[in-house]
Amino acid sequence: MIWNGGRRLFAVFRQAQAPQRAAVLVCPPFFHEHFLSYRLLSQIAERLAANGISTLRFDYYGAGDSDGDSREFTLDGAIADTDAALDALRARVGGVPIYMLGARSGAWPAAKAATQNGFRLWLWQPVADGAEWLEHLERLDAKERGSRSRYPLIGSATKPADEGHLVGYVCAAPLRNAIADTRLADIIASAPVPVDVIADAADPPFASAAREFRLPENVAHWHGGADMQAIFFTKTLAAIVDELAGVAAQPGTS
Repeated sequence: MIWNGGRRLFAVFRQAQAPQRAAVLVCPPFFHEHFLSYRLLSQIAERLAANGISTLRFDYYGAGDSDGDSREFTLDGAIADTDAALDALRARVGGVPIYMLGARSGAWPAAKAATQNGFRLWLWQPVADGAEWLEHLERLDAKERGSRSRYPLIGSATKPADEGHLVGYVCAAPLRNAIADTRLADIIASAPVPVDVIADAADPPFASAAREFRLPENVAHWHGGADMQAIFFTKTLAAIVDELAGVAAQPGTS
């Protein structure tokens, strides 16, 4: 556990196999993509540890296994929790270079911390535009509410939308507005840092990326549904993480 003031956060630290060359703070996605990412991010941490890179994974307040009601999850809170997790990681790893890894919407707090501290930033299938992502979530929410397999007793009707909720999670107007107003490019532009991007094969080029890695179709869509999915590491994913670890091993890349 780590603490952000009176906010207790669940965290998992994975120590690098000696010698320790660097450390990575892993910022998970929001909402249903958080639990869908758990297996993937755990395996990334394991692979990085084998390459001499320690990791700290954590859950934001009001999400996952951290304290707090889901109604207390906010974007500003996630950014503050990331700062607290970063302090905890620094205390564990000493003076080695630190990298920020943000998955999906976790790219936002990761980018904020990276630009504030001058850290290299790793973005895993980042959400670039909050308004577009919000529209995607609303379509997914409507699809799930009309699912006969999920709601077999409602006949031909669609389950009514739950006011203040989205894809099964609390998402009241203040959080919706904060998401809609967020653009990843604006965060990075505030203080440009080196960025490595892991993206889907069909995504357009990431304008400010120093390096890009493309995921094959069979492993790119782990975040595409609200049902629980298992992500098993493939040779492609392992090779990408090994490449990132190689970047971390190079002098002057932090």
